[in-house]
Amino acid sequence: MKKAFGLISALIVMLLVSTLLVAVAKFAFVSAKHTSDTYLIERGELFMQSAIENALLAIEGYDRKKNGNCLKYIHFTDSDKKFEANVTVLRYYCYNGDCGCSDASLVKSIETPFSDGYVVLKIVVENNLSIFKKRIRLEKITLQRP
Repeated sequence: MKKAFGLISALIVMLLVSTLLVAVAKFAFVSAKHTSDTYLIERGELFMQSAIENALLAIEGYDRKKNGNCLKYIHFTDSDKKFEANVTVLRYYCYNGDCGCSDASLVKSIETPFSDGYVVLKIVVENNLSIFKKRIRLEKITLQRP
């Protein structure tokens, strides 16, 4: 009877140890996945900030008077082809409405020269699904001055 009790207790201990090992392995997998997802999101946010700055440079360098319209859409892709950003200019704020844009829905007339030149941007950053298995989509609407 003592031998049977020892065999049962050994099986119970082995069952408890294997359950503990499965829980540790699951935790390690979830932790590694969380770390890679956090890295991917942080890299997307950094690319978004870069896209905002590049969009402001593009808006500043765009000659609205010469072309007769305002810059509305800008597309960026990073050098590794891992992320792409679509920037949409939602509104231009111009002193007395004098922006040189033919599209009146983009222009908001303001009456103080202090806010002249501000733009409202909508930025959407997405990752390349052929490289990454998880889809990341980041959106931001921001008021900027070029």
